[in-house]
Amino acid sequence: MKNAFKDALKAGRPQIGLWLGLANSYSAELLAGAGFDWLLIDGEHAPNNVQTVLTQLQAIAPYPSQPVVRPSWNDPVQIKQLLDVGAQTLLIPMVQNADEARNAVAATRYPPAGIRG
Repeated sequence: MKNAFKDALKAGRPQIGLWLGLANSYSAELLAGAGFDWLLIDGEHAPNNVQTVLTQLQAIAPYPSQPVVRPSWNDPVQIKQLLDVGAQTLLIPMVQNADEARNAVAATRYPPAGIRG
């Protein structure tokens, strides 16, 4: 599946985005229609859970804006659930060292390259 957000980063194209902290699909759809390149669904500082993230992903899907999801923690179960509901791009919080970074990446990959089940 093509990831326009990642492609733009690789190409060095500037992007304009916004953080979504209201945890509802109405604001997500409204802002997706406003033409932002990306919208970050914040689970660390906003009252989001997997269900509210799903509704926001669905609201953004018909628009060109690319959703980025920030889980509440660097947790392999939460990462798996967010990927399972359709998140393509994650911003993992609280990565403090190389081991934590490797563990976060492993949570996004299926065996043998990772631990995603």
